[in-house]
Amino acid sequence: MKQLIFFILLMLSFTACHDKGRVVEPKGGPAHLMLLEPDCNFGIVTERSGIVEKEVPLINDGGETLVIKDIRPSCHCTTVECSQEPIEPGHYTPLKIRLNTADLSTGEFVREIEIIPESGSITTLRLTGEKI
Repeated sequence: MKQLIFFILLMLSFTACHDKGRVVEPKGGPAHLMLLEPDCNFGIVTERSGIVEKEVPLINDGGETLVIKDIRPSCHCTTVECSQEPIEPGHYTPLKIRLNTADLSTGEFVREIEIIPESGSITTLRLTGEKI
């Protein structure tokens, strides 16, 4: 629910900005990948849930263009889709996440996605939830 609220606020700021598409004011310096939250909670899923999807904004709050070199899910149950276009300062690109619940064991789960920029440090997004 928090992520939905953040995303709505993000989209509202998107429409209010003078620079079309800018969602945050860049802080300057090198490109920097910002996640609104380091965890993406899928909640409770079942075998019947099939493939569940979430979208997370990857925001460049640095002063230079951000290039994502690679995105690596920790498990074959997770696939991702993201634009290959560079992210301008203050802008974002959506990361689409698909989780195949048939490949999960029953109980709580934690998976990770490493987001590797061309320069700078690796950012890790945790996927959490519970399969019943």
